[in-house]
Amino acid sequence: MLKIFKRRKKKLPDRSLNDLKMKTNILFIDDRVFGNVDIIKNSGWKKTNQIKDADSLDQKEIRDAHILLIDIQGVGKKLKFREEGLGLIQALKERYPNKKVIVYSSEDQGKIEAFHPAINIADARLPKNADPYQYEVYIERYSREVFALSQCISRVREIMLNEFGTAITPEETTKNLEKIYAHGKYDGDSISRVFNIQNAGALADIISLFLSA
Repeated sequence: MLKIFKRRKKKLPDRSLNDLKMKTNILFIDDRVFGNVDIIKNSGWKKTNQIKDADSLDQKEIRDAHILLIDIQGVGKKLKFREEGLGLIQALKERYPNKKVIVYSSEDQGKIEAFHPAINIADARLPKNADPYQYEVYIERYSREVFALSQCISRVREIMLNEFGTAITPEETTKNLEKIYAHGKYDGDSISRVFNIQNAGALADIISLFLSA
């Protein structure tokens, strides 16, 4: 008797907080030893590291990071940014628009830097002496944006509406993600075909990161 086997549908990853803690690459850029780094790592965010300054915008630690936490003061010197940390923050956000950037600084610098473009393009700002818990709240929020299924669906729908003028339901978005995941091709052309758009751009970045991680 001939048996027909139906291919099991590949289930989209729906990651728990523990999964997020194991997957999210977090990088602090601070010229001084910062105690919050070890506290965050001891809270379970295993891929948490610190460098004293950026040698290059393309160095491995920066390329691999999903979330960057940058001190405004004392960094950006190696790359000769005129405004040091502020210049570095602006350059990194322009080079890597999909990375989450959290800036922090001493409270007495707040008024001086409040209107610098780097502050406006950063995803969040904290005083350097904020409780470690406040840092972790932002880290968890942004790790979910990168790796959580519900957030991926929400961001895809937002981009489709804002950039392509197309409103799609969560169900349609999920079906498209399942098609992409089943085929295992996360390049821009493949994603563009599934969503029936010309250039996936930022959409491809979000989907490929979510599915391939």
